[in-house]
Amino acid sequence: MRGANLALIILFVASISAFSSAETGSQELLVEEIGDAPGKLWGPGEISEQWQIVSPNNSTTIGTFPLNDSVDVFALNISSTNWTMVGFWVSNNDSVSISVQRLNQSTWSIVEFANGDEGELGLDHGLHAIRLERIGSFEEEISYRFTLENIGSFDGEERFVNLAWMFTPFYVFAGAFLILPLVIVLWWNRNDILPSGKKVGELLENERYILNALRERFSTSDGVMRREEVNLALSVLGEGSWNSVSEELGVPEIRYFTENIDICAWRFEGSSRSFLIGIRTGISSWEMAAIRIFSPLGEVTTIHSVVPEMVFQDDEVFIGNLEGETTTFVQIETLGNPPVVNMHISGLVNGKPVAAVPTSSIELEEE
Repeated sequence: MRGANLALIILFVASISAFSSAETGSQELLVEEIGDAPGKLWGPGEISEQWQIVSPNNSTTIGTFPLNDSVDVFALNISSTNWTMVGFWVSNNDSVSISVQRLNQSTWSIVEFANGDEGELGLDHGLHAIRLERIGSFEEEISYRFTLENIGSFDGEERFVNLAWMFTPFYVFAGAFLILPLVIVLWWNRNDILPSGKKVGELLENERYILNALRERFSTSDGVMRREEVNLALSVLGEGSWNSVSEELGVPEIRYFTENIDICAWRFEGSSRSFLIGIRTGISSWEMAAIRIFSPLGEVTTIHSVVPEMVFQDDEVFIGNLEGETTTFVQIETLGNPPVVNMHISGLVNGKPVAAVPTSSIELEEE
């Protein structure tokens, strides 16, 4: 019985010793920066003591960037004759970046590198470089802490080689091939996307032609054909530029302007009782809009015709609904001989009744 107990005790002690040995073997080696590490890679020839050599075997190095210092370079010694996969990372510091560089052992030129907050790189036998760089302000001292881990050895023939550069021509071709249809569509629709001065000039010429035609129609007696032409011309003007039309027609005899509506009334030579009324609405739309032509002196004014065709009765024309930020032109011809006339526009704006009455009037010639 004693022998069995003694054997159990020896086995327990041996297990604890083995666990302690394994824990000690896996413990990280803590290394501090000696002096101020150089900020550049060593040149041809032997590396001097200026560059501190660190081990890739689970070591953590602590260093500092003093004021106006932005780069520290350490040497990394790979003693194994086989290739060694080295993992690396910076601990809890967003102000420092790390890069591990595999060097040509003859010229010390950089053959391959890996950077970022953490990563890994396969290194062959010899000396390689670790580069720490400050990110951000240089006005304060920054401490850093980076760790190297020996992930294991592997045969050089099985080494991973980054061949991403070989796909660059393909990426360029694929990008150009995919974007070409978009470029073609944009070219075909360039006149719609980018309005040119020529297109604006053509629009103004069309408006001038229509306005000249309207002057001729308003100055003569109507016919069926003439009425249809006026109707079409007014609808075209409503789709054009309010400012350009106003400039071409000249100063209106009546002008009333508020944030909700802009009203102008013009007459042409030879048509004293024919009015061209332009209405430009603001942001808000008008519902059940109507225009009333009346004499401030109380004399009777009767509407004879309206273009485009609208419902009218006595001295009032029912326009209907006007959408916000739209332009409407109406030709109104009156009967009677009142010496002075004015207009009154009413409707509903946002559900509330609104009326617009210009303060100026139009003096009519006696016929």
